[in-house]
Amino acid sequence: MPAHDGHESWAGARPTARSSVSLLVHLALPVVLLCPLVLEFYWPAAGGLDVTGHQIGRDFINVWAGPQLAFGGQLATLFDLHAYHAAIGVLFGQPLPFHNWGYPPFTLLAFWPLAQLPYFAALAVWTLGLFAIFAGVTLSQVERPRRAGALLALILAPACLINTIGGQNGFLSATLMLGGTLAIDRRPILAGLLFGLLSFKPHLGIALPFVLLALRAWRVIATACVTALLLVLLSLAVFGIEPWRQYIEVVGAYQVSLLQRFRGFYTFMMVSGVAGARTFGLTYPVALVLQVALAVPVLGAAIWAMRSTTDPCQRAFVLASAAPLVTPYVFNYDLTALAAALVWTLCRTPQHEFGRGLLLFLGWMTPIRGLVLFLGWIVPVLAMYLNEIGLGLAPLALAAVFALSVYDAISVRSEGSAAIFLSKFHPHSRTSADDQ
Repeated sequence: MPAHDGHESWAGARPTARSSVSLLVHLALPVVLLCPLVLEFYWPAAGGLDVTGHQIGRDFINVWAGPQLAFGGQLATLFDLHAYHAAIGVLFGQPLPFHNWGYPPFTLLAFWPLAQLPYFAALAVWTLGLFAIFAGVTLSQVERPRRAGALLALILAPACLINTIGGQNGFLSATLMLGGTLAIDRRPILAGLLFGLLSFKPHLGIALPFVLLALRAWRVIATACVTALLLVLLSLAVFGIEPWRQYIEVVGAYQVSLLQRFRGFYTFMMVSGVAGARTFGLTYPVALVLQVALAVPVLGAAIWAMRSTTDPCQRAFVLASAAPLVTPYVFNYDLTALAAALVWTLCRTPQHEFGRGLLLFLGWMTPIRGLVLFLGWIVPVLAMYLNEIGLGLAPLALAAVFALSVYDAISVRSEGSAAIFLSKFHPHSRTSADDQ
């Protein structure tokens, strides 16, 4: 893969012993911070449960139990909060902490094959299988000699670790978002198909229509719309219209109520602007106004950045960092796409630079860029500690990462324009201009 425009190639850098150690610390520190949380909330106990009484795999329960109930004559149970809670307890043979169904009805068809497997076999396929696909998409943009290191970084990424221990869907949503973005120019039909499938988590795709319209990616837009429409029509043919009405009225209302009440373990994991404001004690209406005030300029900057570069990895970086800022409903495990974009940035910058961010905390004079990269890497786990003490600063960290992604995208265009301009007056510089 060619070096990142405007930056030295990481593959060509010669790391010093200190830079290598700092990079290892950079990757290891979030894992160390995650360990107490794992011991307190996720550590396995007896009977397939963790120490808090949840089934190991936590949120995968919905993926596995939902289709069993739906195709077992209990479809309406999914949209009855109390009945669903009781039903999953029956499936697992013991009462479990509260869970709610939160996916669109068409996902029941996609999840059905997993529901035919024993629970832990299905969990392994869900987690390891989706990670393999996610890693494949990520590593496809990394030079072959650097793929082993990139894979290690991806495995240790806090967002990926949290997604794994929680049985979450972040690997799936990240694969669809990143794969679609990488394919916009070269394979627009594939891009539209992947974006259409991303409608299983519609709140993560709020920025997509705006940037695709700005890019005039008409075939991508058309394919995405057709894909989403076909998914809805297929679910209507199988289940009828009532589940969709219940999904909108019950599931949608419940998710809004979570932001309004803002109590419980889930609040530690939320990283949106609304969540950040709520941790400081602001009311839901005020938090929602602040969310809009954040989302509008982010959308504008994302459109500008996406139009300023044709580099698919840079576009993916912009989109992955914009997505959690424009939606009020996003969790730390939804940052897996951003983790992949940061791995790409790691592989496109000198090795010593990516590890420098940590050294700022040790009193070293270091670049702001290194600190921003470090914050973007660690924020999925750091947010849990900060939210717990009422300091929802994750949106600020994510905003800094987004600003860096925008800067990288527009600076390439500026550097290219400047080089072409100078080449007109300095013939000896024409070669470098042609290389842009």
